Amino acid sequence: MENAVTTKPVNKARASIDLLNDAVGKEISTSLQYMYFHTHFEDQRYEYLSKIMRRISIVEMRHIEEFSERILFLEGDVRMMPGFPVRQITEPVAMLRLAVELEQETIAAYNEAARIAAEHKDAATQRMFQDTIVEEEEHLDLFRSELQHLTDYGDEYLLMQSMAGSKHAAERLAHPGGKKE
Repeated sequence: MENAVTTKPVNKARASIDLLNDAVGKEISTSLQYMYFHTHFEDQRYEYLSKIMRRISIVEMRHIEEFSERILFLEGDVRMMPGFPVRQITEPVAMLRLAVELEQETIAAYNEAARIAAEHKDAATQRMFQDTIVEEEEHLDLFRSELQHLTDYGDEYLLMQSMAGSKHAAERLAHPGGKKE
């Protein structure tokens, strides 16, 4: 009997799998960062900012799922590893500045990833990155607007949010069976 040496076939989609795994890491970290911000905004009773962060965190989780499904389709394995640690920032302006920075970095990285996927003739992965860029740009626009509101109106803007949060909390107490979001 001959010793058969088995070699794993080279995956022609390796470049796309690597790009997608990098994106999974970014999305995991970003989702965790935004969930951290959500909890702090909620604790400070900044209801609107809290809801924004929570909803966008969930969108980032959906991106993780979509990128992971594509990796598996390409016969790769998903590395569920955060790309960076959560930064413990609790000051609203600093939180929004970081959110803007994260979105800008993600958009730049996904534009490059789309270009590389196109070079490797992977139109589906290229399109996935392009579609995700559109959503990330919407997040960027929202974070920029909120940061501008804070810059323009400062404590008054946060006071309005805090009052809305207190009103919402009072309504929940008045209707204990009501659904909290």
